[in-house]
Amino acid sequence: MKHSSEKKTKKRSNRKKLSNTRINTRKIKKKSQTLQKVVFGLLLFGIIGWGLLFLNGKVTLGGVPAHIILKFLTDPYSVEQYFLGNKVQLHNRLQSLGIEEEIKDYYRPKIANEIVLDRHIHQILYERTGYIGDNYSLGSDGLLILKPSRQIR
Repeated sequence: MKHSSEKKTKKRSNRKKLSNTRINTRKIKKKSQTLQKVVFGLLLFGIIGWGLLFLNGKVTLGGVPAHIILKFLTDPYSVEQYFLGNKVQLHNRLQSLGIEEEIKDYYRPKIANEIVLDRHIHQILYERTGYIGDNYSLGSDGLLILKPSRQIR
């Protein structure tokens, strides 16, 4: 009989372990699902928050404010020239749309020196379009350098 009761005790012990494992697995799944919800909520909150800041002009995308990006995207010729890789035509079009001046207006309160401001704006435009303005050359580090004895137009 001892042998039979030992088997029963072992079976009960194994059932308890299996039951505890199932309970622990459920707890882990619940915690994991809760963590996923929290991470998703924070991510969604961050995206919405950044989007609102972007649309209100508080942050930029690649140095370009939202209203200027929208102006570019709503001009079919600019978009076409961008995707065709026509740097000169794109630059000319952006000039005619007044985009360079609008970006300067955005940064002017932060950058008082007009020469520094002009280089900063041309750097942004170079990084987005690949166009190098007449007054600049490209340094080995990828930064634009004002050509010697050139007046900024």
